[in-house]
Amino acid sequence: MSAGEKDLEGKVALVTGSSSGAGAAIAIELARRGARVAVHCRRALSDGESVCARIAAIGGKAAVFPGHLSDPEVPYALVSRIAERLGDVNILVNNAGPYADAPFRSLPLSQWETVMAINVRAPYQLAQSAIAGMERTGWGRIINVSATSAYARSHSVYGLAKQALIHLTECLALEFAPLVTVNAIVPGQIASERTDTMVDYKSSVIAETPLARLVTEQEVARMSALLCTPDFSAVTGQSIIMDGGRSLPHTLKLNLTTTG
Repeated sequence: MSAGEKDLEGKVALVTGSSSGAGAAIAIELARRGARVAVHCRRALSDGESVCARIAAIGGKAAVFPGHLSDPEVPYALVSRIAERLGDVNILVNNAGPYADAPFRSLPLSQWETVMAINVRAPYQLAQSAIAGMERTGWGRIINVSATSAYARSHSVYGLAKQALIHLTECLALEFAPLVTVNAIVPGQIASERTDTMVDYKSSVIAETPLARLVTEQEVARMSALLCTPDFSAVTGQSIIMDGGRSLPHTLKLNLTTTG
């Protein structure tokens, strides 16, 4: 391990939705850099415990904390339980965020409420609950994992929620300064085992992406960790798009030339 990579020693990180996927990668990366990590899962304790075991294998410390974030009581209780066991949360990564893209004309209210609750309300509640501990320790980092669906107009309530999360990021950055920075990571389609099964979709996304590949879970994890380091201490209220350039505005070239 190179110098500087234990730069999160003594910090306590909560990563929501970290029993699998990008959330697990983020939890492991923060632990590798020295943070004590609260691995959050909805109910799959075995998956959360597996991530904790992977963290222990690299010399890190982690504990699993279950809870369904759609329940408005859970976010507040979650932060309290973590503080009792690991210490005040001073790194909060709001990664959990269920997807739904049913058309608005047929979208069930229950699905609307779940998507909005976990993608927007829970990050707000967790930040509201964690800010006191961050101020006690004189330092804090909040990272909200949005998605490029925030810039699309065909992803229904999910896109709406992810756009709201970006707005929330900017508001919290202003309110929580100067001790706490708040930023959003905005990945495009993330490479995963699930994406590998969607062959036609994956191929079409890659074909539309200037870098001709998908962002990886490890890249999202490393960016999450970097936002917690001194190198990014002047960055707050920003949305960092990680999609290989796919969301850049572009159109067909006309190849016109002027003469004279």
